[in-house]
Amino acid sequence: MNIENDNKFNLTLILNGALVGLITGVAIQLFKFFVDGISGYRTLWISQTSHNPYYKVLTFLVLLLIGFIVGKMVKNEPSIGGSGISEATSYVNKPKEMNQRKNFIMKYIGSILVLGSGLTAGRVGPSVHFGTMMGVEVGKRNGLGQEYTTLMVLGGIASGICSIFNAPLAGIIFVLEIITDKADRNVLTVLLSSVATSYFFINLFENPPAFALQNMQDLPLKHYGLLLVLIVVSILFTKLFIFLFYKTFVILDKIPLKSEYIAIIPFALTGLLYYANANFIGFEHDLFMNLEVNLLVNSAWVIIMYFAVKLLLTLITFGSRIPGGLFYPVIFVGAVWGLIVFRTSYMVFGVEAYYMINFAALGIVAILTGVYKAPLTATLLIIELTGNFMNLVPVVLTALLVQIGTDFLDVEPVHNLLVRYKR
Repeated sequence: MNIENDNKFNLTLILNGALVGLITGVAIQLFKFFVDGISGYRTLWISQTSHNPYYKVLTFLVLLLIGFIVGKMVKNEPSIGGSGISEATSYVNKPKEMNQRKNFIMKYIGSILVLGSGLTAGRVGPSVHFGTMMGVEVGKRNGLGQEYTTLMVLGGIASGICSIFNAPLAGIIFVLEIITDKADRNVLTVLLSSVATSYFFINLFENPPAFALQNMQDLPLKHYGLLLVLIVVSILFTKLFIFLFYKTFVILDKIPLKSEYIAIIPFALTGLLYYANANFIGFEHDLFMNLEVNLLVNSAWVIIMYFAVKLLLTLITFGSRIPGGLFYPVIFVGAVWGLIVFRTSYMVFGVEAYYMINFAALGIVAILTGVYKAPLTATLLIIELTGNFMNLVPVVLTALLVQIGTDFLDVEPVHNLLVRYKR
């Protein structure tokens, strides 16, 4: 690339970064359309066949077949397995040659099959991976060279986060906090141009919120003692989660089956739950609202059981290395964790019901910070999702203390484990 002066160079970065943001936004918007469409048909099919045992068996067999197909895809191209955040981090830290077009197509189809089938996986990791491959494509096609192709990748990653959560600031901070520690003018120029373009594009469409976290109240000082309880138990749970995550990889690796058959396991477990309880299947947009209602009418043990089942499905899904994101399940686990603490406080101390959203949001901040070691990302994401600055103090306090606590317990970031156990 011939750079005549700084102005032309900046314009080159801005235009290419904007292009990355645009095509990443288009790809993710279509991705959400396909996943939502398939999920809608899946829900309708389950409701209409719930009383027919033959259709139940047929549905289960189709799920097993989809699992086998996904397993074959991952065996053929191992880089499409898992979340995508670890792959993005690996590429930025040590760029390598990739067939980005083939990888994109296979990751795209594989992720749609996994999420459309209702497995406990999220959209964030694949979206980050899509952004990575879009950045590589733009860099190669426009002859930018490896250094500036990496900048395009960073722009694609930020656009992926922005497009999923409609949270541009969280997308930028995610890149700077988790993916790279480089924050010079060129990096910031590409990040801003990419995120601005993707943010503009996705807002041309009606996108339901990832989580219904509006209507947060200002948490009074009298409840900060309960906040400290949430922080302490979240630190301990994060340590347990990372340990279970590691053990799941170890256990599944010891099963004497080919990888394409291992991939069937989470599909089979999900299939067994298809007709048991819709809340166990996937992450639908209204699932969080349903959980809030159930929280007040069901006993705490029902919520804990639900939490345990979703946690188990999350671990097995990622232990099998099929395509799908971990970021969203971690957020959901954090929300439920916060709601469990609230439910206990509601029963024991009579905490007002309207603080439910506060505890859910603070649970997300706590678990996201602990699992990804990303306090700034967790803080900004919650602020952008809630549109509420009144709780900045408890949010920052939660992120800071959880970071200190998990550092003290030597908790390893989950994306480091994903890199280590990538086949």
